[in-house]
Amino acid sequence: MIKNSIYTYDYFQPEDYKFSLDSVFLAQKVAGLIKSGPILEDWKVLDLCAGCGIIGLELSLHSPLLSKMDFLEIQENYLPFFQKNLEMIYPRPRLKDFTFLNLNYQDLMTKSHENSYDLIVSNPPYFFKGEGLLSPNQFKNRCRFFLDSDFETLILTIANILKPNACAYILVRKGDHHGRDPINEIKAILGSFASAQIIDNVRGTDIVQIKKEIL
Repeated sequence: MIKNSIYTYDYFQPEDYKFSLDSVFLAQKVAGLIKSGPILEDWKVLDLCAGCGIIGLELSLHSPLLSKMDFLEIQENYLPFFQKNLEMIYPRPRLKDFTFLNLNYQDLMTKSHENSYDLIVSNPPYFFKGEGLLSPNQFKNRCRFFLDSDFETLILTIANILKPNACAYILVRKGDHHGRDPINEIKAILGSFASAQIIDNVRGTDIVQIKKEIL
């Protein structure tokens, strides 16, 4: 990745769990991929597993035409940090419709949410249950491990809520040390419903593009 071309804010975030530069670089990468796309003002974007909103907010700075964005996060602890970050970046009345959704992503596995988003970005938990020692801090565990749902449901949810021919970009840690091959796992979960490929790498973490096929 190249040096970030915009100022990255000193974001408000919990003391127990800090965001990494992976999120900043993912936003930068995705902004470059969509800059020649259709009319971005009409897009509806989702930052999935949003935490305090870093990826989505950074993406909005790189792609200022994006005006409709949801930030989905199951841990309500993040809400006051998200609100502070939003007010810091957009302190005046704004034309942007940015909404924090305090939900589990598996709640979007319904017909009513099908084909909802033109773009999804996500830095989900990296580890499966049993892949390392849990911390006494439950908040930190929920950030790092798939505890509230699972990886398969994450991928199926993304495929459900993407519009046809739309893409999601997610950060996926390599699974070599745990005997897993994440990209082939993703392809197997998606079947013919969507395609998946590794398009870049950020400090040892893959950026995976999921594209929903037009059926």
